Order: sequence, then structure tokens, then C-alpha cells
Amino acid sequence: MNDPGMDLEIWKQLKKKWTVLDASGHKVKVDFKLIADPNNEENILAIDVIQHIDGKSVTETVQRNAGEGYAPLGIANLSQKALVEVYKGMMSQLRSQSKLSDVDVIVTMLSTSSTSGELRGHLEVPNAPVQSSVLVNYQHYYVLNALREKMIEQVSRGWSKVKAIYHSGDLEFHFEY
Repeated sequence: MNDPGMDLEIWKQLKKKWTVLDASGHKVKVDFKLIADPNNEENILAIDVIQHIDGKSVTETVQRNAGEGYAPLGIANLSQKALVEVYKGMMSQLRSQSKLSDVDVIVTMLSTSSTSGELRGHLEVPNAPVQSSVLVNYQHYYVLNALREKMIEQVSRGWSKVKAIYHSGDLEFHFEY
């Protein structure tokens, strides 16, 4: 990807990652999804780089400009409490898609730069070794990144990782450096 609107370093990091994985014998398939401003389809805000690595999905959302998608998604200037409620609804939706009655939804977002983050999602049956990968997208990235930024404002620490766990209507967050 040689788009001057996106950070070239992110693409170099991804290319290196795929080369290493491929050389190690991992099966890697990559899809790209352009994310347009809902009010102006000509304005590309981000790209979801959907990586299927050995059957598990990892999405890297790459923004053109940090936070540019907050307003079009309706999350700009939301309080931390409001962002949590928005994300609770998103996680509830993921859980209902699973058709399982007792399953946890776990989504991890790792900030890889000021304009990108890696998302991993999976469903986990409590007290059982059953896990399955679930595809998450730019909406998860934007809401989790906005929450991460709110936490940084509150505690003045550079949190780089957010883990959200949803179980039976309860949502908990873990922030890591």
C-alpha cells in the first residue's frame, strides 16, 4: 500500500510481520476493507487490514489521522461512561451472534502507533478449553481507542493495550502498558 494519506511505517511493519510468519510456515491470508466517512464515501478514514493467521482473525485498523473517525461514528466527545455503554452494546451484539448461552466475548486492542491498532477477538466458553476466533472491525478499534485515551487523560499513563471481557451483561476492562 503506497497511499500517502496513511503512515508508511505501519505498512512496513505489517509487511515484515507477514514475511516472518510466512517464513515460519504459518498460513497467512490478508484482506483489506476501506472505511469511508458515512457522510462522504469519497473520504477514506481508515483501512481494516484483516489478517487470517492459521485460521484466527487479527484486524489492524489503520487510520489516516488519529481520531478522525470519532465524529462520523458518533463517539466524539462522549464521556468515559457513555463510551463504556456503547461498547457494552457492541459486545452484546457479538455475543448474541454466537448463538451460545454461556460464552464470554474477549476483545484485545493493542495500539501499534498513534494511528493504528491491532484487534483480536474470541469467544470463550467458561471452564472449558473451547475458544473460537471472532472477527472484529474498525468500530471496536475506535471505541476502545477512545476509552484508552480517556484513561490516559485520567491517570497520565501511556496505556498501549486494552482487554475487554463481556460475560452475561457485565463488561470489564483491563489496561496495560
